[in-house]
Amino acid sequence: MKKEIAEHLNRADEFVGAAEVLLANNMPAIALGRAYYAMFHAPTAALLARGVERRSHHALIAAFGQYFVKPGLVEKRYHSYLRDAFVARVDGDYGSLAVADPEKVAVHVEQARRFTEVCRNLCEQV
Repeated sequence: MKKEIAEHLNRADEFVGAAEVLLANNMPAIALGRAYYAMFHAPTAALLARGVERRSHHALIAAFGQYFVKPGLVEKRYHSYLRDAFVARVDGDYGSLAVADPEKVAVHVEQARRFTEVCRNLCEQV
């Protein structure tokens, strides 16, 4: 596995771990952001493993759907996890605090953990 790909996967794991710690310490809005960034780095790695590079959030989300969901390599729900986490992170950072409800954030954190594993498996399949 290329160094850059491994670095993105490691970063995703770190962000999931940080999200869990932050949530456990009653900082759900910040945990939400870390969960999303885990879900940003993980598909970045999976796409790079296939020679695809995307820098913007929207382009990355679209590419995940194009390269992994549409061909049936990943279940559609994972694309929804990514899109939903992006929207929640933006809302949590700049808008409504309602998205930072600890129970809702816990769902995003768990989805980030599963999403990261799916992307790791995609990297290992190449």
